[in-house]
Amino acid sequence: MLKRKAYSNLVEWKTKKQGRTSLLIEGARRVGKTTLVKKFAKEQYRSSVFLDFSQASQELIDIFETQRGDID
Repeated sequence: MLKRKAYSNLVEWKTKKQGRTSLLIEGARRVGKTTLVKKFAKEQYRSSVFLDFSQASQELIDIFETQRGDID
């Protein structure tokens, strides 16, 4: 049930924002965030970009950390 609700929330975000905003998924470890997002991307888009911050370079992480407050 929880995964279906989370998936529905992603579909709602896609419909409501119409590609004008990015989405940051945060949460506890090992609860299915990656699986959910990859499924959503595969089913809802022709292509996607996946950034795994646990494996990202410090330079990429720094960009997101310094610009995070500017995300609307």
